[in-house]
Amino acid sequence: MDSKTRFPLAGSLFTFIGSAHTVLGGVMWAIGDEKAELYFWFTAFGVAAVCLGIAVIEAERTRGYVPAPVLAATATLTVFGLVCEPVSGFLTVLAPLAVGVRGWMRHRRNAAVPA
Repeated sequence: MDSKTRFPLAGSLFTFIGSAHTVLGGVMWAIGDEKAELYFWFTAFGVAAVCLGIAVIEAERTRGYVPAPVLAATATLTVFGLVCEPVSGFLTVLAPLAVGVRGWMRHRRNAAVPA
């Protein structure tokens, strides 16, 4: 494996969260307990989170960290989601975001040290 990081944790967390949302949306649809809009959004955002996770995994493997623009976009989406729905699944996005920021900060610190 030609990878700068052994295990792309931030992207894997995004993928896991998205998979869980997609499964939950499918279960809600099968049970029929909730309105169609709710399980649609669970499933749609689940699929989008899986796609984001796969893209972040590739970035982590290529660069060794999550790039700042990806972190900024994710942070913006998370803040927007938490403002609109304070107690929601957007809280789970804080975990991969924190892992990504930590990796980015470590990269910046190492890049600042002259070789």
